Amino acid sequence: MRRLGVLGLLVFGAAWGVLGLAGEPAVKQPIQFPHKTHVELNLQCTSCHDQAETDAVAGRPATAFCLSCHSGGEGKGEEKKIQAFGEGGREIPWRRVWRLPPHVFFSHQTHVAGAKVTCQTCHGPMETLDRPPAQPLKKLTMSDCIGCHEKWQRPGETATQPVRVAARRPSTDCNACHR
Repeated sequence: MRRLGVLGLLVFGAAWGVLGLAGEPAVKQPIQFPHKTHVELNLQCTSCHDQAETDAVAGRPATAFCLSCHSGGEGKGEEKKIQAFGEGGREIPWRRVWRLPPHVFFSHQTHVAGAKVTCQTCHGPMETLDRPPAQPLKKLTMSDCIGCHEKWQRPGETATQPVRVAARRPSTDCNACHR
């Protein structure tokens, strides 16, 4: 009978993790990329996530882009790993950390290039990290999105100026994001 109880707990625990009831599973990246170091070198988020201004997805940096700075000499640690991917003609298999539900549509282009929303608004203070986060720094909820859409102002406006109708206010219609 005790075995059955232990087995039941194990099955429940596995289901809890698989179904996501325990929160986002931890993600380990193949390269311990230090965002902080790269920001200190004046790289912008869109330097590596180059599709953020032109596509619905932000994209992940290509190995060739990393090698444009990290190809020379005997690399050590993480640089050596990057060089090994490059020498093998392989892309770094970055793993996705942020994931919205499949019924939610989000366009990075609309938010980054159009509305000038900073990456930190949704992703949190990535520029402070010495290694990739294992889980999202911020948990996004529908009320976060709706709240942002309701208080949105045209870039350059102050809180005392009304938002002009021509600014094309972000939609709060359910069908705009839920598809």
